[in-house]
Amino acid sequence: MKRKHDEAEEHFANIERAEQSKWPNDQWHGEIDNCDVCSRPMHSERYMVDGPAEGTSDPRWGNLCVVCALKYSPTIGWGKAQLYRNAGDKWALVAGGPPRNASVE
Repeated sequence: MKRKHDEAEEHFANIERAEQSKWPNDQWHGEIDNCDVCSRPMHSERYMVDGPAEGTSDPRWGNLCVVCALKYSPTIGWGKAQLYRNAGDKWALVAGGPPRNASVE
């Protein structure tokens, strides 16, 4: 399982590096204790994905660990899924945020 986790984490690290955009004021608000799919504790995870949490045509969304996100939400982008990095006391948005010229309500 560690190998699968390492591969999944590297996938999302590459997305963060490629995005090279920051949303310094955007962060996840609220506690994230466990992955909504597999219940992995999230406190020591490097990344969290807010995205589709099942492989159906109309999936529920959730907060996913990298292993579950690689399975259900591997594509990060506005309207697809957002990638957050653990910043200790918050989850900072690092990829998939709104386009610079988009107004978000």
